[in-house]
Amino acid sequence: MSSKKISRREAMILMFGTSAAFAMQSRFSSGEKDRRPNIVVFTVDDMDITSVNCYGNPLKNLTPNMDRLASQSMRFTNAHVSSPICMPCRQSMMTGLHPHSNGSMGFVEVAEGACPSLSGILMKNGYYTASIGKGRDYKAFEWDNWINGLGGDGWYSRKPAAFYDETKKIIETARDADKPFYIGVNTSDPHRPFAGSEQEKEFVANVRKQYPHAPDFPVMEPVCSEADVPLLPYLPDLPDLRKETVQYLTCVKRADDTLGKIMELVEEKGLAENTIFIFFSDHDAPMPTAKQNCYRHSTVTPLMIRWPGRIKPGSVDSQHFVSTLDIMPTLLDALDISVPKRQDGRSMLPVLKGRKQNNRGEVFTTYNYVYKGTQVFPMRGLHTKKWSYVFNPWSDGVKKRLQGTGQPTDNQSGLSLAAMQKAAHTDPAIRKRLDYILLRRREELFDLENDPYSFNNLAEKPEYKARLNEMRELMIKEMKRTGDPLLESLIKGQSYPAQWDQG
Repeated sequence: MSSKKISRREAMILMFGTSAAFAMQSRFSSGEKDRRPNIVVFTVDDMDITSVNCYGNPLKNLTPNMDRLASQSMRFTNAHVSSPICMPCRQSMMTGLHPHSNGSMGFVEVAEGACPSLSGILMKNGYYTASIGKGRDYKAFEWDNWINGLGGDGWYSRKPAAFYDETKKIIETARDADKPFYIGVNTSDPHRPFAGSEQEKEFVANVRKQYPHAPDFPVMEPVCSEADVPLLPYLPDLPDLRKETVQYLTCVKRADDTLGKIMELVEEKGLAENTIFIFFSDHDAPMPTAKQNCYRHSTVTPLMIRWPGRIKPGSVDSQHFVSTLDIMPTLLDALDISVPKRQDGRSMLPVLKGRKQNNRGEVFTTYNYVYKGTQVFPMRGLHTKKWSYVFNPWSDGVKKRLQGTGQPTDNQSGLSLAAMQKAAHTDPAIRKRLDYILLRRREELFDLENDPYSFNNLAEKPEYKARLNEMRELMIKEMKRTGDPLLESLIKGQSYPAQWDQG
């Protein structure tokens, strides 16, 4: 061995290089690699946050499994989804990018290679990855196992046992491969068609024409009577709304049953202590002013995150505003994996550890269209604890928020909007509300402390002009940061890009 002395400068370079090398290694290196946490992301489809008992639903024992998960997790009261329709929301969660950043402006797949995905990064870092259900929304990404639906013959199941069985097979495959796993479990409950509804009967009949052996949805007993049903707080009290809300909440119960089966499975396999378990809804219920809108209640979601030994069980965060955009960078940060430089989300790991995180006082949400030329009602929302600002470049006082045929959009189908339309003939208050729902205003400002469900638009009141300007500027700042294509529309008082109407 050479006895040559190393200079101070050379020693510093060597020490820095060694430190950098260690810094790039995962903290789960060598023997600890086997203890890398598994990950389960469980999503429900179209569920209002107030439908969960621990978020205030008074209907006894409706969501016992969601409540049990909350008691073991950090539960957020100011968590929002990035976009209030399924495909853009879920693809944003998988990329950490807004729909206008990853290209999923509507029901459009993120282009191959357009941006890194959570599943792709985890696969490169030794994880076995699988996605169950809501297949279209996750098809664009890399998976070891991608399952479009359950039940075969082009069908998908809402049977809790079907999700249990498929997840069990995936866990065992990952075990045989000696890999930790990431599993996305995505039930379609409580999405329409609701349990026992005419829509459900028609839906099953139509599928059966193509797939004669397709199974029925599991039969569910109504969770309560129409007289006792707790209504969604932004809708009027009408008989058909009570009827449809019972059907909707019955689907919520089935979603909770499915969650319970997956939690049971993780516990049976002895994996609960080493599994990060995340739960959220992809947006609000499929009702007027909820799904497919950017109001505060449209995008707030019941986010719960469990990580035994790392996150304080039963904790509630009502201080920080977080987004489903933050899930990808948070998980990568937790695993000591480099986060892609281009991200609209940011890691909330400090919050999960019980610390305060700065610049968490607002959230930005977006909706563009279903497809170009189809349900083009672009909106942007900016929400704080006190204020909500919504920008509707499509609203011109003439165009109505309906399909081109004049029929209701998906979130307004079924009994609810029809009941409001019928009641509007004799009830001036409902007529006024219905007109507003269908026509909107270009700018909307709401005082959430006094008006949490956005009934009273203050944007045109002179005494709120300064507040309106302040919220508009906050939105402009975020639109500039993310390269939002509606920025010019807001700044110059224009409509949305004309090509969006061209299917």
